[in-house]
Amino acid sequence: MDTLREYLDFMRGHDLVLDVGEAVSREDIPELIDRLSMRGKIIRFGRVEGYQCSVVANLVPSHEALGLLLGSGDPYATFLERIRNSQPKVSVERDRELVTIDTKGRDLLTVLPILKYCEKDSAPYITTTVVSSVDPDSHVAGRGVHRMEYRGGNRLGVVLLNPPLVDIYHKYEERRERMPLTATLGVDPMLFLSMALKVAPDKDKLEVAGALKESGVKVMPSFDSPIDVPAGAEFYLEGYVDASDLRQDGPMGEISGYYMAVEKSPTFVVTRVSHKPDPLYHALLPIGLEGDTYLTFVSRAHMEDSVKKLFPFIRDISFVGRTFGSSIVVSVGASERSKIRSLMISMMAFPMVKKVVVVDGDVDARNLRDVEWAVVTRCEASRDILIVPGLQGQVIDPGAPMGLGVAKMGIDATMQGKEMEERARVAAGVPARIKKVLESLEGAE
Repeated sequence: MDTLREYLDFMRGHDLVLDVGEAVSREDIPELIDRLSMRGKIIRFGRVEGYQCSVVANLVPSHEALGLLLGSGDPYATFLERIRNSQPKVSVERDRELVTIDTKGRDLLTVLPILKYCEKDSAPYITTTVVSSVDPDSHVAGRGVHRMEYRGGNRLGVVLLNPPLVDIYHKYEERRERMPLTATLGVDPMLFLSMALKVAPDKDKLEVAGALKESGVKVMPSFDSPIDVPAGAEFYLEGYVDASDLRQDGPMGEISGYYMAVEKSPTFVVTRVSHKPDPLYHALLPIGLEGDTYLTFVSRAHMEDSVKKLFPFIRDISFVGRTFGSSIVVSVGASERSKIRSLMISMMAFPMVKKVVVVDGDVDARNLRDVEWAVVTRCEASRDILIVPGLQGQVIDPGAPMGLGVAKMGIDATMQGKEMEERARVAAGVPARIKKVLESLEGAE
């Protein structure tokens, strides 16, 4: 599928879209995203007061949703196999249905329902822009997802800290030239996910997106610059970077659950907004579940490829939600205590992982109450907890500057090599009768 709309239709066919028919206020949307995401579905707010667009959120409610896009088989292995390849882009004509707006003297908040996600955010933020510019030397398009702070009128702050965009920005600075920029909003999740992947300097990330989708990504020219952009998106913001307008960016509530500010970021002057009729605005709550899902899917794919080969007794790997991939639970089959210890150390070698709990197969690794039961009954703290200081962690870890010198913890909450009683189980009834009673109670609610 090529577009966000096609993705929503596909997921609606799997009963994974929650349509909110009630009119909502822009100010209420962040809390509604937070509460409704727990239902495990994509959220669509069809009527937003004061706007002609709909808002969609929680686009990837689970790893399984991404698995549906990748097709049959092991989704993690499929993902790794495809990102090793590329698919050439396919040039198409510009969409004639696009509505274009000259933003000179126009306030972007009248067009886009930009959201203030956290209480102490410095301003409303756009969190889902695929930012594109052209390298003035190689003429290859550099792309990435970069947060944008609303700065009033037609101006947005743009944080350019990561390559390739930060390198391209410095090249334009050295030339004393304006850096052209086009921000694309409202693309399908596979294309969005590919923007976070690292590629060779001479490769366009859209070529990797094409490999993931098994079909070359369609691109069209921007209106006002030499940048090609994904065709079929919901919004396009075009303009240039004003390097003379540097301001503090943030604070903003980030995926770590803490506020983060950038000392200085340049300003993106938006000169034109183009959008589909009745467009969809993709809102990603930074401290919500959607960002976790993208992050942990990629991490699990790499873990499946390496750790499982070393420790074939691993049954499942589960990430604890809203810990930005830093807390994991590993379910294992029969093994030896020394091998479980080695497993924990291997898991800690991943910069993302800060805490790993290992449980037996009779414990539901996705049920934190079950996991906690295993910790308090099967872990002897003096011998089963392993703490390793001075390891590499995540840059966004609030307790370790730049993720350096992180102390990590492993907890062996298994019965392996321990003399323990058999786990007590509730006596089972007749499944058909149990189901009948439970369904009658659901209907009475």
